Amino acid sequence: MADRIDASKLSAAFGELRDDMQKRTARRMTAAGAKVVREDAKRIAAAAGLRRTGALLNNIVMKRERTPEGIEQYNLGVRHGRALGRKAEKKLVVGSNGRVQTRYVNDPWYWVILEVGAKPHVITPTKGGKLLAWTQVPRPTQFARKVSHPGTHATPFLAPALERNKDAALTAMGKPLAAVIKRANKE
Repeated sequence: MADRIDASKLSAAFGELRDDMQKRTARRMTAAGAKVVREDAKRIAAAAGLRRTGALLNNIVMKRERTPEGIEQYNLGVRHGRALGRKAEKKLVVGSNGRVQTRYVNDPWYWVILEVGAKPHVITPTKGGKLLAWTQVPRPTQFARKVSHPGTHATPFLAPALERNKDAALTAMGKPLAAVIKRANKE
């Protein structure tokens, strides 16, 4: 691979930038590398059959978070729950505790279970409930005091995408850096 970029060379070239150019360039580089990994994660998830409503695939995103100390951190993951934003379709439901709660339509809250799996565990009723109820089509509703869940096998999509795209992400990160260096040399 002729245009493979070494991480140490990329870091050294970045260190040579002027201070006023580093922040914006770092954001562009991170976004370029994350885009490569994000697109492959979507392909892996779709190939594994994780596309039902499309909510999981549509919400694989990169998010920038800032700490009070001024440190910026970039996370690649699945947007879910309140993070879906104001434009997400919501509905009000009565929760198991009797309070009205907001639920998001097509919320991929289950993504971490798909990514890492779940161990076998026992499910019991929440506070105040005496029985669990569930329906399996075509059987009628069933009731139980507790249920032993067998667990779920992992179907990872983010970790494999990162693992197999390390070099491609570094190459993609090098392109914005090269453009900024080229532009800085012209000035």
